[in-house]
Amino acid sequence: MTLLRHIATFAVIGAIMLIASSAPVTDARASRRAATRTPPTRVVIGHSVQGRPIVAWEFGRASARRKILVVGCIHGNECAGLAITAALRRQQVPNGVQLWLVPEMNPDGTAADTRQNAHGVDLNRNFPYRWQAISDPTYYSGPRAVSEPETQAAIRLVRRIRPAVTIWYHQHMDLVDMAGGDRGVARRYAQLAGLRPTCLTFLSGVETGWSNHSFPGTTSFVVELPAGPVASDALARHVRAVMAMELGQRSGSATRCDSITPAA
Repeated sequence: MTLLRHIATFAVIGAIMLIASSAPVTDARASRRAATRTPPTRVVIGHSVQGRPIVAWEFGRASARRKILVVGCIHGNECAGLAITAALRRQQVPNGVQLWLVPEMNPDGTAADTRQNAHGVDLNRNFPYRWQAISDPTYYSGPRAVSEPETQAAIRLVRRIRPAVTIWYHQHMDLVDMAGGDRGVARRYAQLAGLRPTCLTFLSGVETGWSNHSFPGTTSFVVELPAGPVASDALARHVRAVMAMELGQRSGSATRCDSITPAA
């Protein structure tokens, strides 16, 4: 009987050890599955005046219920947002979300370090909503609305994916413009990123005006980064702010503007 009890005891201990040794493997496999993501899809959404590809990176499924678009740079001399789109490419996109990143909407301007594209057009005055002819070389709006291939590419992409939230990075005003769309969304971004939420005065022919007017219920807003490169701590805050947009926010369209800031 003693021998049988010893055998039974060893059997129980062996079973426990087997379970214990196999559990981490199972957990590790589950962890790997949770961490595994489909590699992003590289999509050329158009070409610049000089023929450079305008590249978008698509993360997540097209069937996702919530879609987010982030544009790192549209004015070629205001490209601190490229660091944010690069950091976002390393993030895990939650289930049910599709994230689109367009690092450079104006690759010719980025290459030349100019605000305008290769035609000398300020692309963020070339969108069709309340477009006006502006002859000032800094803000030249083009010969007509949507005259530029880069503007056309941006419009095609927005119409294709209908993002719930679109974020455009600019410089150097150090604020978040919540003048259009759901102000609560823009205010939430500002809080998380540590920027001042405000409302810029109206500008004709800008993307946010066109998008918010064309697709009610969506929010397109501008994040004006400060001058210079994005510091590492600020970069982490901006990534968290974008991820908060992905998870969705309560409606806050009735939120008042604390101040009105003249637009640059």
